Amino acid sequence: MVKRTSFVFALLFLIGAIGPLSAQTLSYAEAIDQLAAACRTDLQKYCRGVELGGGHLKACLDGHQNVVSAQCQQTRAAVYASIARRIAAQRDIGDICSADIARLCGTSHADAHLVECLVGIAPVAISPQCNQVFTDTGWRTERAQQ
Repeated sequence: MVKRTSFVFALLFLIGAIGPLSAQTLSYAEAIDQLAAACRTDLQKYCRGVELGGGHLKACLDGHQNVVSAQCQQTRAAVYASIARRIAAQRDIGDICSADIARLCGTSHADAHLVECLVGIAPVAISPQCNQVFTDTGWRTERAQQ
């Protein structure tokens, strides 16, 4: 019975960890919030006084990755992966969405009006690949919050 209960909890943890990865990426503020919550003790111990911006916090955590708590290591890995996905999506959206951009926005490239155009279109009208990369850029969420 204990093995079954442990398996169920492990499975629920994995499902919970996988779900957010396909939804959207973290904003930089959300990333800092998650790191601060999961790594509070480690940050106080190893990174006290380190500036948050300019990659200083990342460098500190990277430099102490072998001694920070397991919770901090897991959160750090998830946060870094999400931010990397966001950066890649913002870099690659023009290539991945070129057909959608031409069809739906009337232009052949990712110009200054791309975000406004794609935000105004129902997600079901956009190809699945373009829709996912647009979600991963974080621009859809940022516009909705404005």
